[in-house]
Amino acid sequence: MKALENVKILDLSEKLTVSLATMYLSGYGAEVTKVEQPGIGDRARVWAPVKEEKSIYFNYLNSGKKSLSLDIATKEGAKIFKKLVPFFDVICVDKEAGYMESLGLGYEDLKKIKEDIIYGSYSYYGETGPYKNKPASSLTAQAKGVAMDMTGMHEQYPVQSAPSIAEHYSAAYIATGIVMALIDKNIRGIGQKVDIALLDSIYSCIEAAPAAYSTVGEIHKRKGNFDPSCAPYDTFETEDGYVAIGVATQQQWLNFCDALDMQDLKEDPRFDDNEKRRADYMNHLRPILAERIIQHKKMDVEKKCRKQGIPCCAVLTIPEITDLPNTLENGYMTTAESDIFGTLKYPSIPFMLRDTPAVPFEDAPALGSDTEALLTAAGYGKAEMKAWKEKEII
Repeated sequence: MKALENVKILDLSEKLTVSLATMYLSGYGAEVTKVEQPGIGDRARVWAPVKEEKSIYFNYLNSGKKSLSLDIATKEGAKIFKKLVPFFDVICVDKEAGYMESLGLGYEDLKKIKEDIIYGSYSYYGETGPYKNKPASSLTAQAKGVAMDMTGMHEQYPVQSAPSIAEHYSAAYIATGIVMALIDKNIRGIGQKVDIALLDSIYSCIEAAPAAYSTVGEIHKRKGNFDPSCAPYDTFETEDGYVAIGVATQQQWLNFCDALDMQDLKEDPRFDDNEKRRADYMNHLRPILAERIIQHKKMDVEKKCRKQGIPCCAVLTIPEITDLPNTLENGYMTTAESDIFGTLKYPSIPFMLRDTPAVPFEDAPALGSDTEALLTAAGYGKAEMKAWKEKEII
C-alpha cells in the first residue's frame, strides 16, 4: 500500500516548483500525468545537464510520471481536457493569472465538471495585485522577497541563494496544501483551490524580521556567516577549504580553545566573555582566529571541535557529500538505475514515511507516451486520435 495510492493528478507545470511538488507526490504513490505541448514538450526536456541530448534535470523532476501530449490552447484541446477531468482528483497549474480562465479551464470552470476537484495553482507574485503577471525568476523573486537583502557578507552587495531554496519551499508548500485538501475532501466531500506564490514562500523564510521592524524599528542586514549575538559563530578558511564553527556559550569557547590548542586566547582578558568577543568581532577576534585556523585542514578542525562538543562542520562539496556515511545511512541520496543515463545519484524526497516509503526511482516518460491509453480510457477512438495528431492537437 502506498501513502497516496489511487490519487490521480494532472500536472500542467512548466516550472521547477510544481514539477518538484508533483514529483514528491508521485514518489508516494500518486499517479501523475504530465500534460505537454505536442511535438515540443516541457521546455525542461532540454535543460542542462544533458547526456546524449536528454536532460538529466528533467529526468529527476519527472520520475515515474506519465506523459499526455495535448494542446489545451486549442478549442478541441480544451474540450478533450475537460473530458479527462472527471478521471482525476487534482489539477496542478503554474500559468499566468487569468490564462486558464481564458481557456475555460479555471478552477470555477472545472469545479462545474467535477465538484470535488482539487486545483493547485502556483504563481510568482500571487494571483491578484499589481505584480500578478509581471515577468519573474528565482533571482528577481529573492530580490523582491527581502531574502537577498538579508544574504551576503557584512557591508557588501546582496547575494542570491545558489540552490533554488525559494522554489523548493514553494514545492513543499504546494505538496502539503494538496495533501491537506485531500484530507479535507475525505471529511467534507468537496474539493478546493490551493493557491501558492513564490514570493509568499520567500516571506515565510524571513521569520521575525517584519515583527522586529514593526515593533522596535530594527532592520535585519547582511552579516555574512557570523552571528552578531555570539562569537565566534562563523565560517573560516582552512588549508584545504572552509569550516563552519558555532561557539554559542562560554563553556564552548573554553572547549574551542582547548580543541585547537589556543591556550593564550583562553587566558586573554580581551576575550574572556561573550560580550568582549563579539565587540567589534570583525576587527579584533576574527583576524586572529582566521590566521590560526587557515593552518589546519578542514576535517581536522571538525574532528577536534566535535570531540570537545563544539558544533562544527567542514564546508562540503558535491563529491564529498555523495558518499558521506551519514548521507548513505540516512538515505539522503538515492542511487537510481536509469535505462537512459545509467547509474544516477539524486537527492531523496526530504520526508520519509516508515510504513509507506517512497516508491523506487523510474525514468521520466517519453513525450506523449501515455496519450493514446489515456484518451482511449476516456472513450475516444483511434480515428479521432488520428485526426487530432494531424492537427497537432495531441
